[in-house]
Amino acid sequence: MHCWDPVTPLGESLPAFDNLVRQGKVRYIGVSNFKAWQVMKALGLSDSSGWARFVAGQYQYSLVNRDIEYEFSDLCATEGIGLMPWGPLGGGFLTGKYSPDERPTDPSSEGRIAATDAVGEEAWHRRNTERNWRILNTVDAIARERGATQAQIALAWLRAQDLVSSVILGVRTMEQLEENLPAADIDLTESELDRLDEASALPELYPYRMIRDYGARNAESFGA
Repeated sequence: MHCWDPVTPLGESLPAFDNLVRQGKVRYIGVSNFKAWQVMKALGLSDSSGWARFVAGQYQYSLVNRDIEYEFSDLCATEGIGLMPWGPLGGGFLTGKYSPDERPTDPSSEGRIAATDAVGEEAWHRRNTERNWRILNTVDAIARERGATQAQIALAWLRAQDLVSSVILGVRTMEQLEENLPAADIDLTESELDRLDEASALPELYPYRMIRDYGARNAESFGA
């Protein structure tokens, strides 16, 4: 299910997916672009009705877009949903071909960020931030140390995330595919992962910080 449907009830769409599984037309079903509560509502209906349940989640996830970690990391871990990230290179940003405050304007350039329309303009403004350039500088430093490309390091970071089952590559050319594939053989060290995590850390929002601190205090009190 590519996105939440505000018109069609889950009580209609989920049985349709279940029928596809029972008829052998698909083996498993996945979900994309639902909010966390919407995924849980769908899982609850599937479990109570005996329907096939979501086993895969396709969500945008990369070093420059870690927002799903607020809710979906715990959800996927507890509900047995494997994460298949799309946009692993942040729309091409993590390839290292852009420079701060220099939006590309060449119409022949590839990638959503380089598009000359309103979509490209908006994508550039979302990527052209101090945090993102800090991330890219860290990716570039590790890539140089390893003799790899920035894209390979960004993909290797995703591979190292416990919940990631596979990564969806958005390549346009065979050259890009051949550059991306070696990431499968790059195992980042704990130190390298720590550097990337620190550079790309998310803001601490309510109630997540409070829940984390409360849990840590209780664990300490009970000697866990």
